[in-house]
Amino acid sequence: MLNYLSVQNLAIIDKLELELDSGLTVITGETGAGKSMLLHAVILLLGGRLTEAMIRTGADTLALESAWSPGPLGRQLEILLGEEVGEELLIRRTARFTEKGKRDRLHIAGNLQTQGTASKLAGLLVNIASQHEYVSLLRKAEHIRILDHFAGHSELLEKMAGAWRHHEELSGQLRDMQQLFEQRETRVEELRGLADELAGLELKEGEEDEILSDIARLSHAADIVQAVEAAIHVLYEEDRAVVSSLSLVEKQLAGISQYEGRVEPVLERLSGAAAEMEDVTSELRDILSRVDLDPAWLDHLQERLSKVQKLKRKHQADHSDQLLALLHQFNSELARLDTMELDIRQKKAECLSARQEMSNCAQKLSKSRLKAARQLASQLGSTLSSLEMKKARLEASLEFDEDAIALTGGDHVEFVFSANPGESLKPMQKIASGGELSRVLLAFKAVLADAYPVPTYIFDEIDSGIGGKTALAAGKLLSQLAKNHQVICITHTAQIAAFADQHLVADKQDSGGTTTASIKTLRTEEERVAELARMLSGLDDSKTALSHARELLLEARGPRGALL
Repeated sequence: MLNYLSVQNLAIIDKLELELDSGLTVITGETGAGKSMLLHAVILLLGGRLTEAMIRTGADTLALESAWSPGPLGRQLEILLGEEVGEELLIRRTARFTEKGKRDRLHIAGNLQTQGTASKLAGLLVNIASQHEYVSLLRKAEHIRILDHFAGHSELLEKMAGAWRHHEELSGQLRDMQQLFEQRETRVEELRGLADELAGLELKEGEEDEILSDIARLSHAADIVQAVEAAIHVLYEEDRAVVSSLSLVEKQLAGISQYEGRVEPVLERLSGAAAEMEDVTSELRDILSRVDLDPAWLDHLQERLSKVQKLKRKHQADHSDQLLALLHQFNSELARLDTMELDIRQKKAECLSARQEMSNCAQKLSKSRLKAARQLASQLGSTLSSLEMKKARLEASLEFDEDAIALTGGDHVEFVFSANPGESLKPMQKIASGGELSRVLLAFKAVLADAYPVPTYIFDEIDSGIGGKTALAAGKLLSQLAKNHQVICITHTAQIAAFADQHLVADKQDSGGTTTASIKTLRTEEERVAELARMLSGLDDSKTALSHARELLLEARGPRGALL
């Protein structure tokens, strides 16, 4: 629940702090006194959109702060925020507008967070009902969501969504296969042409690299021959060939080796060098014998390389090995096309099975909705009766369409309403009276309280169009709701305000050309009687109004939650 709220520089609010209690808190005051600014402050703290116009005239910085008791939702909050919350969750938002732009910071539990995270957090902390929510209630698309929340069949919804997605996936695969089958002959002809062209080249893995290497060698064959012959000549054939010179040196040193022992190791090394030179010369002669000077073979290789490069450009391949992979791909697709009729029959069977599973899920979901719709209609009827709409009927109309099953099933859900006996049930949009809309919205909030397990409910003037005995019934209903939830109600109706556990009054003062709003907590019975009298008559000293106000308080002190 909301324990504490601090507001600074929001609209006509200069600075105020509120300590809020459990139970029913009402906020009253003249129109324009700043009551709804408290609601705006909560919305902004929970990720609402902020504009410069919201900041108090003459101020440049907005500062909002709140403290919440997580209660049983603490674990969900910790999962959302990724950290421990503790006994109290602090949310703070500061904003400043300058010529350079807006600086907007939102801190939750001491850490900087995005407005998106705050919006998700809002769904766990508070449920806000205002006159604007009539629009949501009248939207037919929202009705199935409301009924599902009341039913609480989340597992059925998950199974339904999973079955629908599986069917959609298989159906998409079948459509692709059928489309390809329609183009089968053209595609087969195209693939065979491509495969034959690649297969005709008879490429081998790594062949392109080999061709490039062979072309480089053949292109420089004359240079190779010249260099190898020159090396052989120097090593073995000229008058002072290296091999001959090494042999001569070895003979000269061998003659003195008996006199100088240190020459022996040198002789061994010379002998090894001579043998190495013999091997080098032999290898060079082998290289020379293998050099191919055939220009016709070079032309053949260059022509083959040209064909490979042409196909690489055609298929946008970086290497000839990728052409081999394409050939395998083309042959695999041809094989699939050859068996496509069988594959399509198998896919149709899979789709039929998935369709049946989806239909079964939709029918189970529809039965659950039908059961929930009856329970919801009964509870709404009882609640509307307590709000002086004793003959009203509000039901959820369900139509199941086997051919229109979607993510949420095959039901078309619409709330229909009849205010008086003899009137047929009509769509919610046909409700003309603002008072009827107010009571219907309040009835929904009361009945769905368990389906939306948030600790705090805020009602912003949803008592529009009701008064007298009906308003007294609305006050009792709000008081009953406040047994298990913190309820904050902004109201102009004295009959509702009389049931408050905590009564706050908004006021505004004009001083020095500026207007400032303030919030006062009424702590004595006389203060409450005076405020109720003002709400009833516009005068806080009218004896009749004061008497009526005391009577209201006595009525409110009766059995809490007892229905009229």
